[in-house]
Amino acid sequence: MNLIDCVHVSGKRCVLTLLLVFGSTVPFSLASAAGGVLTLDEAITRARVDAPQLAAARATLEAANHSVSGAGRLPDPELILGIDNLPTDSFSLNRDFMTMHKIGVMQAVPNGAKRRLQGELAAREVDLAEAQLSVTSLETARAAADAWINCAVAAQSLQRLRDLRRDLGPQSAVTRAALASGRTNAGEALSSEAALARLDLRILELEQRLATGRAELARWVGEGSTLEPGDLPWKRDLDPALSVVSNLSTHALVAPAASGVALAHTRVELAKAEKRPDWSAELTYADRGPGFSDLVSLEFRVGLPLFTRNRQNPAIGARLADARAEEAVQEAAIRMHRAEVEAALAAWRAGRTRLAYYDSELLPLAKDRSRALTAAYGAGQTQMRPVLEALGDQAELELAYVELAGEVTRSWVFLNLLHSPGEAP
Repeated sequence: MNLIDCVHVSGKRCVLTLLLVFGSTVPFSLASAAGGVLTLDEAITRARVDAPQLAAARATLEAANHSVSGAGRLPDPELILGIDNLPTDSFSLNRDFMTMHKIGVMQAVPNGAKRRLQGELAAREVDLAEAQLSVTSLETARAAADAWINCAVAAQSLQRLRDLRRDLGPQSAVTRAALASGRTNAGEALSSEAALARLDLRILELEQRLATGRAELARWVGEGSTLEPGDLPWKRDLDPALSVVSNLSTHALVAPAASGVALAHTRVELAKAEKRPDWSAELTYADRGPGFSDLVSLEFRVGLPLFTRNRQNPAIGARLADARAEEAVQEAAIRMHRAEVEAALAAWRAGRTRLAYYDSELLPLAKDRSRALTAAYGAGQTQMRPVLEALGDQAELELAYVELAGEVTRSWVFLNLLHSPGEAP
């Protein structure tokens, strides 16, 4: 529940009214904690340094890089030890001239296309790990920024209400004095007292909201969450040299899908390479008994992929289906990302225009109306109800302004990070 919601609850408009009666002319400034101020840029930078998610993604990338050097190489040779032609009547190792002690080595040689594609497959897995690292970096930065923005909005709202609370104590006494002198009625006096109580309750709710926000922010920035958040930088512009709606397939959020497609196509080619024969060579030395010559043997074996219809072709078909699935996933990711980018861009542009309109038109008009009706009430020319309604409307506009500034900042962060994933704005 945000602060604006209270205007829709019976009796809560009085809280916002008193806020503007006693605090509308006081400019808001976010107080800094004794330890300093945590800006949006610093929150993102700290998150990129400390987040364990990034450490895990970097380790995954390191593992993929280690796998590249061994991919596509020949298998290890095999040692051959054995006894040939051992007689079964005596199991003697030296009675029969045909008995041989054999030692040798065998080397399997997969076809060249398969070995080349195994190296390419390892490289594609590195590309995928790099893409996933970029996504993790962007999501970490975005989550840290979102937590910071929530804290900034809550802290700003809380500071406004605390400033108001300091002013309401004396005003409550003034209201009671006015009731005693007959200058106001009991209903208006009780409304003032009820507004003060509701304000205290709302302060407690905002303190809880800020504490919750700090807990989430601590997940990303550690002890920095105890610092006061800086001002919401909603006036920042996007780099005009960057086009956030072009080359969507290169953006970090959809890069894993593109890497997945490349990986799937490499697996298709690797499955096709299974149709080419592998071969192996075996060299052995056979030791025979005394009086008999030793023997040397050299053998070559060649695979015969003759039954491709039932062996290789089904595997190729499966990999082709996987590739089509990855292409569909990529297209869905691009469409979803395009919608998200265009929505964020629209929200950022329209939000800045609305905030400027708040500054130039809505807030000045609301303040002028509140001052005029407050002065009229002081001169006995109007009732309290119109004053309460005017001030409540002004409060709603001012607090909506703060919430909108947070949303515009959030959209800007997302759009800015598309071209610099995880880097501070």
